[in-house]
Amino acid sequence: MRKHFFNFTWSLMCMPVSLFAQTAATPYTAKANQTVQETLNFANRQDFEDARRGFIVTSDTPNIFMANGKTSYPLKDWEFLQNDSPATANPSLWRQSQLNSIHGLFEVIPGKVYQIRGFDLANMSFVRTDSGWIVIDVLTVEESAKAGYDLIKKHVGNFPIRAVILTHPHSDHYGGLQAIRQGAPNKDFEIIAPKGFLKAAQNENIMAGPAMARRATYMYGLQLTPDAQGFIGTGLGQTLAKGKKTLPHPTDEISQTGETRTIDGLQMEFVSAPESEAPVEIMIYFPQLKAFCTAEDMTHTMHNLLTLRGAKVRNGLLWSKYIDQVITRYGAHTDVVFSSHHWPMWGNKRILPYLEAQRDLYRYLHDQTLHLANQGYTPEEIAEAVKLPTSLDSLFHCRGYYGTVSHNVKSQYQMYFGWFDGNPAHLNPLPPTELGKKYVEALGGAAHVMEMAEKGYRAGEYRWVATLLDHLVFAEPENRAARKLLADTYMQLGYQAESGPWRNFYLTGAKDLTRNEKPYTPVLTNYQTISQMDTETLFDFCAIQINKNKAEGKEVVLNLHFSDTGEDASLILKNSVLNHRLNRHEKDAPLDLTLSKKDFVSLFFGATNLKELCQDQKASANGCKETIDILTSCVETAHPNFNIVIP
Repeated sequence: MRKHFFNFTWSLMCMPVSLFAQTAATPYTAKANQTVQETLNFANRQDFEDARRGFIVTSDTPNIFMANGKTSYPLKDWEFLQNDSPATANPSLWRQSQLNSIHGLFEVIPGKVYQIRGFDLANMSFVRTDSGWIVIDVLTVEESAKAGYDLIKKHVGNFPIRAVILTHPHSDHYGGLQAIRQGAPNKDFEIIAPKGFLKAAQNENIMAGPAMARRATYMYGLQLTPDAQGFIGTGLGQTLAKGKKTLPHPTDEISQTGETRTIDGLQMEFVSAPESEAPVEIMIYFPQLKAFCTAEDMTHTMHNLLTLRGAKVRNGLLWSKYIDQVITRYGAHTDVVFSSHHWPMWGNKRILPYLEAQRDLYRYLHDQTLHLANQGYTPEEIAEAVKLPTSLDSLFHCRGYYGTVSHNVKSQYQMYFGWFDGNPAHLNPLPPTELGKKYVEALGGAAHVMEMAEKGYRAGEYRWVATLLDHLVFAEPENRAARKLLADTYMQLGYQAESGPWRNFYLTGAKDLTRNEKPYTPVLTNYQTISQMDTETLFDFCAIQINKNKAEGKEVVLNLHFSDTGEDASLILKNSVLNHRLNRHEKDAPLDLTLSKKDFVSLFFGATNLKELCQDQKASANGCKETIDILTSCVETAHPNFNIVIP
């Protein structure tokens, strides 16, 4: 059986461990953070008033726990944020984390709308119908969703669940569904989602899941300890909960703006916003309440137009136009806005400027990128040149706590022009290790590179030092002095970062540079989740597991019948490519195989073999049984521990 397995569930990949020997903030970092303190209006406490408004109760335990006693989500770990911002943190990000760490059950509209906040990365919202609840988004895992649901049942009311609305296919909004189903007085309810929800969830979280999960450990600080020199949050929320997840199957899909539903007396009108914060996304207006749920398209941060964990590029122009649609259709009739992250806002006079600024933020990033690209600027030059106008930059909800101007404008360039900036020197560069060796040689050897790096570090030129030492580390990965200085450099860049993901990337990179052990232990593939994929996507997923060298010269044809779903298909391995044909069997295939979809997944990924399945009467095979062995011998599953900051 193969030795490497992966798990694309981000929150289960590792547990926080103690941070390595920490580096203090240098005078340059302290000065940079003090400049932020003096630039922004920290005396404005309106967000804190909004974040605490309507508080009812919170958990009476220090953490939310899993069944095995381990922590699903920490609640008390953020108490250090009550202190003043230290030199080792950007004070603007520190402020955002203070707000995000406020947790519990909140009343948004008396008797009508409630939210669970601070129990997970996202929020879970409850809207009263005539006799029950509509739940909007259900958190990442069952444990955090259950903890929140238990609070509202105890302190507000245990009413029937009439519907669950999933605003978009990111797992922090749908993974906890089973807790709602298990805890609801009625087990059957509508699951409303944007059209294409399931396909998008599979493509974003599964097809690219292993690499995305590895990068997510950096982005979400999953290897960092919460403290003033380590993990202080993500900007969008504090952290992801750990535990059991469900992949929901919607019963009702929203395909266009203006669609309405009335459920148990509650009227809803939907705004469809594909290619904004997610491939498919919906926002909701409640005319009886004069309330608008923005999903994740308007929050209290500049969002990502390309998330650093990896995803498809998001369209800033479309995003902006969707917000303007909201303004023109509902702006004059909205007294409350609430979102799937952060805290609500009340009062039409405050809401309209907020929506307009969020609209203009994403259009500005899009338009200025193209404006400069059409003058010949490259992505790096655009990222350096674009700054927000003061009218936006001075607003806390437009600050780059999650996305940044820098990587967002690069994403818009990528959306139009791809990765190539037009310079022939960048068309086919050397790979990092070979390039690093050439740079070190050209600069006079490792000792001279270290001398230059130390001089740059003493001068506070951390971006330059990071570039310089990155080449040296890739040229000489065992150079401990280079790795230590690069780690110190990343620490300073992390301390200065206003973006939670940037801070987490820098600090996690520093951690990986200075330790000898693996960051975490590989865990088994989630066969249950994979088997829930639609069959087309499942076979596409299987195809990307083929190792080209192992498959070289091999040809396989086999027919499949899934006994549980009734589906037929054929698999064809040729030219180191695995193709499939649904609803078709090949006449001359040497093997016809009948088994369940889940058992096929276990067979393909090496958790079992055909002999065992046939002995247990879980499969029947007609023809050459070695055919499946040839196919599975070509499989190489993803490795969860691939290196990022070293070769």
